[in-house]
Amino acid sequence: MPKPRVLLLCSQYLFGESMEAILRSEEEVELIGPWNLGDQDIVERLVEARPSVVVIADERLQNEKAAELTTTIIEKHPEISMIRTALSENVIRIVSTHTLPARGDNLLETIHSCIAQARAADKSDDSEI
Repeated sequence: MPKPRVLLLCSQYLFGESMEAILRSEEEVELIGPWNLGDQDIVERLVEARPSVVVIADERLQNEKAAELTTTIIEKHPEISMIRTALSENVIRIVSTHTLPARGDNLLETIHSCIAQARAADKSDDSEI
């Protein structure tokens, strides 16, 4: 079974490097990126990248561009789990509905939880066929 793919989108280079180091140390996922949050073609590139989870790491959680991108990805790719985290706030937001205290191990835990939910949904879809 292929490893779940996690796409990292970052607005700040140094913050992205830190997040990348955390995610690359996790052997059970394949990291895509980091991609620059300011890129214009992110949504189009998702089809080829095929991530299970998208992590948006920005300097602040209330960034309008990140919020719009999250909404667009959820609308066009509802199968992809979205996680947003911010450098200036101590929270992790999952699909903009849940907020958890932020620590490196919580981010990895959250990614694994999203992947498990996606796999369970895939299995239930397969059993209906």
